[in-house]
Amino acid sequence: MPRLPSSVRIWLFPALGLTLCFAAWRSYSWPGLALAASMLSFWVLLQFTRLMRLLRTVADRPLAQVPDARALQPKLNKGMAMGEVLRLTGCLGRRRSPEDAQPETFEWSDDQGFALLATFKNGRLTTSAIHGTRSADVSAAAPAPTGRT
Repeated sequence: MPRLPSSVRIWLFPALGLTLCFAAWRSYSWPGLALAASMLSFWVLLQFTRLMRLLRTVADRPLAQVPDARALQPKLNKGMAMGEVLRLTGCLGRRRSPEDAQPETFEWSDDQGFALLATFKNGRLTTSAIHGTRSADVSAAAPAPTGRT
């Protein structure tokens, strides 16, 4: 599905809601308008509940810690909403940009020393990049040969 520009998205839901209410009122008078208004309010409550469940889930997890930042980065697509990114990461990111500045930059890190930097503009992902190196050298983790045969 194509992403709509933010200027269109802002006006799309209210326009569709008013159109639904007008059509329901013209077709069924006051009972139709009441049904359309209750359907719209139910949809808004579902979206609110979904958001609150997501925030409750990510609030219970450590800040900005993911199991593997390198495995997470290919799953991120340009234009993803912040809620979708939070579902993938499972936790809140550490803010790296000034408060209330656009674009916003958040960081998630893993235990191997890699960090995922994600940049959002108006709540949508614009860029994501991996930074950092492995904290421990792989050759140092391997046991040294003893020389015995």
